[in-house]
Amino acid sequence: MTIALVKVSCINDRLIPLGLACLQAYLKQHSEMVQVFNFRTTEYSLPKVIFDPLIQLDLTNFIMNHQDFPLIVPIVNELILGKDPDLARGMFPDIIKDYSSRMFEQPETSRARFESMIGYCKNTVLKKLNKFDTVAFSLNYLNISESIISSCLLKQINPNCKIIWGGPSISQSFESFKIFLSKRVCDGLVIGEGEQPLLEIARGKKLSMIKGVLSIDENSVIQYLPGMQLDLDSLPTPDYTDIPLDTYYQIASIYRSRGCTNRCKFCAEWKLFGPRFRTRSVENIIRDVEEILQKHKPRFMLFGESLINDNLEYFEELCDALIEKNLDIKFGTHFRANITLKLAEKAKKAGFEDAWVGFEAFSDEDLKEMNKGTSVHQNLKTIENLTLAGVNVLAMLVVGFSDLGTELSNCASIVSTIEHFSRQKIYNRNGKKIPLPIQWRPAPMYLVPGSFDYREKIETDTWSWKSKFRTDQNEREIIKLEIELQGIPYTFKRPIPEEKIINLMRQIQDADRKAGFTIGGVMKYVIDYTMEMRRKNRQKRKTERIGVSAQRFEAKITQQIN
Repeated sequence: MTIALVKVSCINDRLIPLGLACLQAYLKQHSEMVQVFNFRTTEYSLPKVIFDPLIQLDLTNFIMNHQDFPLIVPIVNELILGKDPDLARGMFPDIIKDYSSRMFEQPETSRARFESMIGYCKNTVLKKLNKFDTVAFSLNYLNISESIISSCLLKQINPNCKIIWGGPSISQSFESFKIFLSKRVCDGLVIGEGEQPLLEIARGKKLSMIKGVLSIDENSVIQYLPGMQLDLDSLPTPDYTDIPLDTYYQIASIYRSRGCTNRCKFCAEWKLFGPRFRTRSVENIIRDVEEILQKHKPRFMLFGESLINDNLEYFEELCDALIEKNLDIKFGTHFRANITLKLAEKAKKAGFEDAWVGFEAFSDEDLKEMNKGTSVHQNLKTIENLTLAGVNVLAMLVVGFSDLGTELSNCASIVSTIEHFSRQKIYNRNGKKIPLPIQWRPAPMYLVPGSFDYREKIETDTWSWKSKFRTDQNEREIIKLEIELQGIPYTFKRPIPEEKIINLMRQIQDADRKAGFTIGGVMKYVIDYTMEMRRKNRQKRKTERIGVSAQRFEAKITQQIN
């Protein structure tokens, strides 16, 4: 039996499927047949507030992972009945009007997206997957709807197909995704890491007996045994076979750790792979990098993890090993605000071009409330040390987490910090002074399922879905849908008014633009790669035109001779 590992998404989803690469490698290591499908369509695109939230000043207030539920549940209900959902009829126009208002787009745009999504899943995804007995989908917050629609369509033509869902959205929001288990759209939800559960699924073990899989029996009783956490050094190198890296700017992702040493209140990443933080040996990481470079030829690599410098001695050992190997590849990853200048310089020499640092705030009061475990002094020294070493810094910030007074003070401190670093310069390779390589990325506070903040506020500051639009003829059906979604948190209230958050974000963005910092790291790489591909495509089209002209000229000469 061959198991299909699947990610269905549109081209806006730029998250490299490291999970699929890890699962494929593990199943092959244990001699199981596996095939990966990485569907990436251009037939529709996501709302900007979803795929690029860091630069948006239109604030949504939905709970992460739950944003499409009011629209996808009635679509699923239609598909289960064997119907083709007609989004122009019944209660769909009212629901779409509600949905589009929350996404800051026109109803026609939302409707066209979901119509294209249904068509793509039916005409492309279904045709590729309809022969498999077991299909495992990877879900993140960018590809939830297409994964659910594809699963539903598969069940309609092959009710015995075993469909498994996993990925970060499932681990964070498994309580909410139980609604689809009860509808028999999928058979199991993998919570945490998926290697061992999928191996046991591939070998035919009963779902209720597999640790880490949440399932439902014929009497609608939920069954779940907590999952295992594997020794990371026992796992093989991620395998990108059938995952076209050219659609991800020729970037590959690897990992050094799973979990996180921190417990920030707003974040749930530490729970994605179980409670225990684990690392992989330096020797195995070097082997991973070399093997992926040899087999898949990436031009940039990302460490897909929460932080790389949890242990400074370990990180220095990794940098030394990379320097010794001299692999001619650049890296980007998340850093904690804790690195010396000497180690930052070594990181740069080892190939670390990009440091994504969750500073979150430049107020000690705000940092304490977030349980960051860092200080403003640490944040300032980290920026100084990384940028002096020539490492590009993506400074990530959370706006709107605390009360208004704290947020106003924090914003003033951030703007002052930006202005301070705008006056600093470094020398480039040509000995010319240039601005520091920093990009400041303020993002509004969100409630993330699984976080401590979510747990604290779920009873007081979250609400299930209520349609803002309803016509008289659809009142009864919309009320039924609201009741069906009653137990799933959909919207939340931020601590301060949203217009205040927008104003604070705008101040930070304006200060960042005025500072004129240098763009570096993976952002510069993607820009350069895109421009290179455009030049190659122009040259290819030019060559093709010359070829056609030459053929016509040759044919004309031949005709004249004859």
